[in-house]
Amino acid sequence: MNSEGSELDTDFLSRTEGLQGVYPDWRGSNMTQVERHTNCPLAAVDRRLEDAHQQWHQAEATYFDPDAFRRNIQTAIQTLRSVTFVLQNNKRIIPDFDAWYEPWRERLKADGLMSWMVEARNRIEKQGDLEAHSFVRAAIVASYLEEGPEIQVPADLFSAPWTLVKNIPDNLLGEHLRQNGVLEVERKWIENSLPEYELLDAVAIAYGRISQVVDDAHRQMGLEPPATTNMLTGEAFTDGWRNGRLPCMISHRETRTARFRLSDGTPAELERKAVKFDAAEAERVSARYDIDPKNAFGSENNNRAVLQSLFETAKKMFLADRYHDSIVFLLRNGAPIHIMSLRPEDQSQKYLMMRGVADDVVRSGADAVIFISEVWISQADPNKRYLRAALAPDRREALTATLVAKDDGPVQMVAEILRDGNDVALEQTSIVTGHAAFAFAPIYKAWGKEIPQEWLGMFDESSD
Repeated sequence: MNSEGSELDTDFLSRTEGLQGVYPDWRGSNMTQVERHTNCPLAAVDRRLEDAHQQWHQAEATYFDPDAFRRNIQTAIQTLRSVTFVLQNNKRIIPDFDAWYEPWRERLKADGLMSWMVEARNRIEKQGDLEAHSFVRAAIVASYLEEGPEIQVPADLFSAPWTLVKNIPDNLLGEHLRQNGVLEVERKWIENSLPEYELLDAVAIAYGRISQVVDDAHRQMGLEPPATTNMLTGEAFTDGWRNGRLPCMISHRETRTARFRLSDGTPAELERKAVKFDAAEAERVSARYDIDPKNAFGSENNNRAVLQSLFETAKKMFLADRYHDSIVFLLRNGAPIHIMSLRPEDQSQKYLMMRGVADDVVRSGADAVIFISEVWISQADPNKRYLRAALAPDRREALTATLVAKDDGPVQMVAEILRDGNDVALEQTSIVTGHAAFAFAPIYKAWGKEIPQEWLGMFDESSD
């Protein structure tokens, strides 16, 4: 768990076996690219859908170039709309096509976004360009909750976001904002007739819905639908959690957002590294810490069992190294799917870091998260809401492992740290359930899970 790690693009997914293209996610079957294009009866449909995927990425890459973005996003809309035309042109090879397709046609017709896609394609081809406008959303982030002030203005009003900074109050809240806050500036393209969606996201969602139709067409022919496979790990992603969208088309806000510390105006950037253990690393870990890396996650596909096993391993590693990196484990169905090393430099980066983890949860379809870290803990003071544990006079140090799950309350394992010069020891482990795990609020939001109201009234211990 204390690992330098290496850069790992977990979104580098293959949808055509053996094919490595410009963009990261590909649809494919167990055929090679040549075999699929030769043998798959719906190869023309698959290619057209992949064209839309690549054009979407071209629009993403030109987000800050208005003319190029306009061309690319409109091309993606036209291509995506044509997928169903190509599918209908192949109706003769799909058994009972009319009976199969009619429910899909009605479903898409009743979908407001998909109806907009039809209208948008007609406008582009018959009337001219979409009426898209660029906006800037600015917000102050100084909490794990979405409670900071924010504004949205036309993109040409560059000075407007700084009005938020000028209006910070001169009180304890203001002091907290100036010391730990971040000004987040996000650019958004919005089309006049679709104001509730960011335009790139709208097309990504529409891609997912058309992808589901194409997948079902394969099933109607007795074929396995195209799979999404991580080329580095071999993991195959099912469609249940992403509604047809490719992971690289989910949570793309980072590419169009800039952040600045309010304390000094410098860019607020994060270091997040995926951890990948190879055979040599596993052998080193086993020898140094007297553990079997294969058993680090336990023998049960159970979130709480995984938590307990990981914490036992973390304690051994802490006692050997006298420190422990901050490590996040994303799980799905009780099994680990992604591991990240997080290295925040200050409190403001911690707020952003957990929002980044929430984005990874959405992309990967994780249904549980385990976070292992050294923390400061102290008795919370309801009269000093903005006093962080790290600054409290009664602060203590602890090694913790916290589990949050989509279908379960938070569970935290805590072992207080005792230091004597270069020597370290750990107190007996305690287990806390149902505590106010505010640091995981962004992940709750990603799951569409409400923050329990009772958290707001809890003033037992705080940690950071």
